[in-house]
Amino acid sequence: MLAGLLLSACSSTPAPGSTPTPTVSTIVMSGSRLVSQTPDGQTVQTADLDDGPDTAIVLLTNAFGTSPIQTEMTRDEACDAPSTHYVWDDAMLSVSSIGFTVRFSGPSVAGIALRSSGGFAVGENAQAFFDALPEDQAHDEYNDGSGPFVYDKVADGAPWGEDGSAFGGVALLQPGGVVKAIVAPDTTRAFYC
Repeated sequence: MLAGLLLSACSSTPAPGSTPTPTVSTIVMSGSRLVSQTPDGQTVQTADLDDGPDTAIVLLTNAFGTSPIQTEMTRDEACDAPSTHYVWDDAMLSVSSIGFTVRFSGPSVAGIALRSSGGFAVGENAQAFFDALPEDQAHDEYNDGSGPFVYDKVADGAPWGEDGSAFGGVALLQPGGVVKAIVAPDTTRAFYC
């Protein structure tokens, strides 16, 4: 019995030199990367979007602790670009022949907060963020009452030529300022297809 207790005590103790995996509490999306963070804001993992979808899929899978559900869309269903969707509840990564997008359609998945680099989440009001944008970036593209697109901050080294620009990822605000979705890389196509 004593041997059993000693063995069970040893099995629950981390091996010398190993470090426990940090707990992810938040995933932050900018126009150029995803970053998973601990509760105190330390970086756990980074996925630069110009490295392609695989690094983003690995980051999301590691953070949520579960593999995504994969679905295929036909050409007709996906705006003439057949695509594969990797879905973790309200987080989705879609890969098609013309590129890929990451979309947050809710504030969290599996207890992990999903935020834009502007500091807001789906369901929150980002009108003040929109109103504080420089005039050349604070426009309601359609001006039809559907709500504006908010161009979120881009990390250094943005892959699609946004260097020197302060904003690149996209959030869609409903009239009144509530965030409907956050998407990167920047493409309004992702909101409609």
